[in-house]
Amino acid sequence: MTLGKFDFNNPKHLNPVIDRVVELWSPPTDDMNFRRLYVETIIRQNGADNDMQFQLSENGELCSIAFASRKNQHSPWYGWWQEKHDSLPEGFQEMFSVNRSYLSMMDEKTYGYMTDNDVKLSLFVSTKSGWGKPILEEAMNFYRSKGFKTMYLWTDCECNVEWYAIRGYELVEEGTFEPFSTPEEPYKTYIFKKPL
Repeated sequence: MTLGKFDFNNPKHLNPVIDRVVELWSPPTDDMNFRRLYVETIIRQNGADNDMQFQLSENGELCSIAFASRKNQHSPWYGWWQEKHDSLPEGFQEMFSVNRSYLSMMDEKTYGYMTDNDVKLSLFVSTKSGWGKPILEEAMNFYRSKGFKTMYLWTDCECNVEWYAIRGYELVEEGTFEPFSTPEEPYKTYIFKKPL
């Protein structure tokens, strides 16, 4: 097991994460290139310019990632996002923009609960079964060593919300994001926290 820094510009880091979540996190369209770009945007928007973008690998294969940010620390990827947005057809531009608005809104809601002594787990993905717990333990040890007291995170109904509840995360807020909701199924959002 090797803990290292995630490199957003390395396809060997980025592609396994996209492959893992593209079916879960992308909109219903037949255009797989757009779906992959949409998911890449989620990954990049959750990455901050700091020392808290971790990955675990085994024998050179990426197994899990955990990204975090300090209060009000925003993604450095806006220029990249704007360039991709402007190159898309109009219908895809709208989906791209709604996604960015959603991610930004949930970040701001989460930051609203945090103090300068807290950290936000921005993205947590296991590309191989059983590798989620080890990277979270490594990441949380690092956050403690930096003096953070509480870890916050937000998630939604496309993720395994029960995973957090079972592991002692406290639900801080539950909401609904109307643009992703249907009359039959509200799109639920959740903010959790856990002492470090």
